[in-house]
Amino acid sequence: MILRSRFLDARRKRRNFSKKSSEILNEYFYSNLANPYPSEEVKEELARKCGITVSQVSNWFGNKRIRYKKNIVKAQEEANMYAAKAAAAAAAGSPGAGSPWGGSPYPGGGSSDGGASGGAGFGAF
Repeated sequence: MILRSRFLDARRKRRNFSKKSSEILNEYFYSNLANPYPSEEVKEELARKCGITVSQVSNWFGNKRIRYKKNIVKAQEEANMYAAKAAAAAAAGSPGAGSPWGGSPYPGGGSSDGGASGGAGFGAF
């Protein structure tokens, strides 16, 4: 039984991503709510920016889509927060303002009401 406990101790411990990594992934997710399935190229870019593997990026997006779908009200508040952050950056005229991933910085399209006008893209799941 000593071998078994040593084996269990030798396993890797679970760690959360850094705050910066989480923000990068969340920004992409909420900027692309209409289609939250990044291409392989985008996954590679996100992995490089976050300092994680492509596999970890894929798992993060799979988990995020499930959690978003489960708790859509809370997730919409989070989406609004990221949209407001992108809008503030655009208003301040900072370089790379809006979404660095192209398209609208707002979830689901072009309205600044956080997708409340209907086209929030929930059918993409």
